[in-house]
Amino acid sequence: MAVFNQDRNWFQGATVIVSKWQQLLVPLILNVMTERSQKDETQTRIVKLIADARSGDQEALGELLDSYRKFVKFLARSGLHRHLQGKADPSDLAQEVCIAAHGNMADFRGQTPEEFAGWLRGILSNVLAMHLRKYLGTQKRDPRLEQNLNASLVNASGFLQSKIAADVTSPSQHFARNEAFLQLAEALESLPEHYREVIVLRHVEGMSFADVAKSMDKSVDSVEKLWVRGLAKLRTIMT
Repeated sequence: MAVFNQDRNWFQGATVIVSKWQQLLVPLILNVMTERSQKDETQTRIVKLIADARSGDQEALGELLDSYRKFVKFLARSGLHRHLQGKADPSDLAQEVCIAAHGNMADFRGQTPEEFAGWLRGILSNVLAMHLRKYLGTQKRDPRLEQNLNASLVNASGFLQSKIAADVTSPSQHFARNEAFLQLAEALESLPEHYREVIVLRHVEGMSFADVAKSMDKSVDSVEKLWVRGLAKLRTIMT
């Protein structure tokens, strides 16, 4: 009888433990399943928009370009910073790119979000090069300047698709890869100017804190504090 009671107590204890684990695990599993479903939906949405836009669906193309507008604007801002600061507006440049992409969608041969981002970056590079020649007052191309300009855009694009997208995202909110760089670009565009500038100079331009301080006409200590606050603000926006 004693053995039976011990077995019954053990069973009851085990039942309580299993019940508690169920209370903890079931919401977690449901959360993971929901996040995975959201990722799949996002991946499907972007890829489907690309496919529909390539087939001539103008409404899909408009939605697709709207999804990438902040991405293009951030790249434009990064390209302007070194070469055409104060000479053009990032929003206007993004609009030019969207108009050009809308009229030349038949030329796009890719299928993935990353390929579409690269295609838009190429259009932006041409638009910026045109503005650069206009600013310099010449129709003659300057290969060196255009190469530097394109390198800035590549660096900015690479930054958006780098590990920092995961670093500023909360553990409970893992964006799909094809969505993360769009989300990060949108978050960066919403930052106050001084936060965005210090992040761009530090991570896109690859400057040391001393060089960032010189560029922003601030002390190294104040720049380091701005950088920390900027990344913290970015994380808050992304979560």
